[in-house]
Amino acid sequence: MSKHISNPHDRRALDLNLLVIFDAILAEGNVTRAAERIAMSQSAVSKGLAQLRTVFGDPLFLRAGRGVVPTHKALEVSPGVRQAIQALQNLTQPSEAFDPRTSRLHFNIGATDYVTFVLLPALLTRLEQIAPCVSITMHDVESRVPEEMLLSGKVDLALSTVVSVNFPIYRQELFQDHYVCVMRDGHPLASGGAITCEQFVACRQLSMPRQNGARERVLQDAIQREGLTRDVAVQVPHMLAIPPILAAGNLISTVANRAAQEFARLHPLRVLPHPLSVPGFAISQLWHDRTQRSASQQWLRATIGLIADELT
Repeated sequence: MSKHISNPHDRRALDLNLLVIFDAILAEGNVTRAAERIAMSQSAVSKGLAQLRTVFGDPLFLRAGRGVVPTHKALEVSPGVRQAIQALQNLTQPSEAFDPRTSRLHFNIGATDYVTFVLLPALLTRLEQIAPCVSITMHDVESRVPEEMLLSGKVDLALSTVVSVNFPIYRQELFQDHYVCVMRDGHPLASGGAITCEQFVACRQLSMPRQNGARERVLQDAIQREGLTRDVAVQVPHMLAIPPILAAGNLISTVANRAAQEFARLHPLRVLPHPLSVPGFAISQLWHDRTQRSASQQWLRATIGLIADELT
């Protein structure tokens, strides 16, 4: 018969601070960054992790490179930890309504560089007016699936092209966009009104394979449907590299229209309709059920929704 070892004293030691430490380490994958995230010393976080290991009878996090990865046990208990943190925070939060004018809350938002470029300036302008003490950290979603960031608690909200989600994730569409062709103002094709498919593929091109958080498959599919091929001269990993490169030579690029219009405002560039039938896309905000009823999170989602409405 197996022997069950119980330690009631350790279970009583599982307080909110330990749960917060667990949640921060899981979200950051690094003890040092976890300490910074929750404004604790690294030694305090390490001591808390040692207590957690005793409580759960499991290492919980194992070293991997410069960080740590969760064990199966850690992943198993993580949803319960998040629910417990939220429940305890709800008990200790004041009952009065959230007031953005005086709040000093910090929000974590996941987004691609495209969404950050298009939405963040207007959002920050609005926050300066109605919530001057609120702060935001933007997290890159390129390397992680938005749903995973929400499930792990790394972000409160994700702004993404994801079109379908399942509970406990919620989704609200914010705005739509489409692709256009961008080139320098003095490009040989810039003087005309529209360009043909043949003219498009005859030009050397600047490509961003992970534009809007997904591989640029829609453009390649459109080219293949027409039985054409293109000549990609340069690939870049970041959207902000596009305008200065285009302005310096005769490359052309396929860019989301909202970003392209801003590029053309800041650089000597020309935006033309795309000659190919490249499908557009929608940007949505995603959030986890744990924040569904939070007054501050509801306010944040509503504020972003209003900003998005003003873009259309």
